[in-house]
Amino acid sequence: MDKIIEKQTPLVTIGIPVYNAEKFLETAIKSVLRQTYTNFELIITDDGSTDNSVNCVKKFNDPRIILKSDGKNHGISYRLNQQISLAKGKYFIRMDADDIMFTERVEKQVAFLENNPNVDVTGSHAVIIDDENKIIGLRASSPPLTYKDGLNASAFIHPTVAGKTTWFSKFGYREELIGAEDFDLWLRSFGTSVFKTLDEPLLFYRDPLKFKLTTYLFRLKQQRRVFRTDQYLSNKPMLKMKTLIGSYVKSLLAMLICFLGLDHQVIAMRNRQSGRNNIDFTKFQKDLDTFA
Repeated sequence: MDKIIEKQTPLVTIGIPVYNAEKFLETAIKSVLRQTYTNFELIITDDGSTDNSVNCVKKFNDPRIILKSDGKNHGISYRLNQQISLAKGKYFIRMDADDIMFTERVEKQVAFLENNPNVDVTGSHAVIIDDENKIIGLRASSPPLTYKDGLNASAFIHPTVAGKTTWFSKFGYREELIGAEDFDLWLRSFGTSVFKTLDEPLLFYRDPLKFKLTTYLFRLKQQRRVFRTDQYLSNKPMLKMKTLIGSYVKSLLAMLICFLGLDHQVIAMRNRQSGRNNIDFTKFQKDLDTFA
């Protein structure tokens, strides 16, 4: 009887947007189904994949999985908003189709949100892995203390976040800002929201040591769209100009780094966090190896 009630009224909605992710999708789904916390629904929205992603989802026989596939390509922001509109859970948890959850991720984030009802969104650190499930390093995450801090860095590692579904429904993702949809969301909501980060990694985040220059430049371009329309910056022209110039400088530096062939070194540095380099990754690697 309890299982039937959980199926009908999940406390948690986990959302995975999918686009041509068949290489890693099965592992991502397995990591969700292995969670120590079980009272969830898993909404998977396919964004017009042309590979075998949809069939990969259909192989799983679990009533908690809800697959939505309309054959159209709308982008990640549209699919995230779709998941939020369908969500039955009190909490909405992000997940990417190529990442892997720690087994206790959902349990820990739900417990934190239940014990801290004033918090709207929480994230975590992430262990960075390559395409062969080998650990590259650790990336820490911490919400900005000021609005200016938020202009320089995203508040969270996006697929690590969990928060109130009502909060996500209130703010939503701007669909024209694909590539900077999370950056924009945190900035728009910063002044009226409570953000916290759990001081531990809860996700294996896939980020191979190969710099995707085109993707990076596009995201910076999308961020500049945010800066140009940002209400806070509109009242501070000097800060707005400084922020825009800083973004262009980042673009030039990225192109120079790639030209010099130093991109893998830069990514490696980004995933080595000060004060956390002595972490023993042995256990994390053993957990990863179970998905082999």
